[in-house]
Amino acid sequence: MLERVAVLSDIHGALPALEAVLAEPDVASADLVVLTGDLAAGPQPVETLDLLATLGDRARWVRGNADRELVEARAGVPSGIEVSDWGARQLRDDQVDRLAALPLTVTLPVA
Repeated sequence: MLERVAVLSDIHGALPALEAVLAEPDVASADLVVLTGDLAAGPQPVETLDLLATLGDRARWVRGNADRELVEARAGVPSGIEVSDWGARQLRDDQVDRLAALPLTVTLPVA
């Protein structure tokens, strides 16, 4: 059973802030990192998703509305939000596929 869980929300492609948070001792030592959505729509979407992917099995991803907007914009349905539409064009196909497949919720056993 999990003892220590870090929850990260609304990263919005802010790579320097994400790097700083991941370096925090409480996050670095967590058994699991839950990513609660709105991960990449921002200034560094590709790099942010690449860094999050390095967490491997230590992370659980959940889709947020901005993640959905990136996927939709990539499929040709613009969000009307400039940074989301721009971000969608930056992402690789594997990143779009990952965002599209994210669950809307996650339930975890935590002590």
